[in-house]
Amino acid sequence: MKTFMLAMMYVCIAACVGPLVPVVKVDGLTPEERQATLSLPIYNESQLAGTHYSIINVVEGISCKNKIWDPAATKTDAISQTKYWARQQGADGLVNIQCEVPRGTTKTYNCWESITCTAQAIKLAR
Repeated sequence: MKTFMLAMMYVCIAACVGPLVPVVKVDGLTPEERQATLSLPIYNESQLAGTHYSIINVVEGISCKNKIWDPAATKTDAISQTKYWARQQGADGLVNIQCEVPRGTTKTYNCWESITCTAQAIKLAR
């Protein structure tokens, strides 16, 4: 019983804390920022054949359902998060995007469920 009570106390306290990973509400951005973020292209290798580009960084976007009443974590939101972080680094697009299967409750992220997408943020040669 004591273990159960400690577990319930942890869940209650953890629910009061936000996600332990960076999460941006894309819907909360200005219309211009949202449009610029969501329109960031995702390329595959064949689309970039013959194009000169450089990899700026590897970026990660996480869709996190932190509170029980939050909407479910989605792949679409995780991709939007990835685009946002790439855009913050001055990227012209993403390549090699990969999304994990949805996860259940995680102490690491403090999410009831989460989906993580990772990609390479690229800058096209002008």
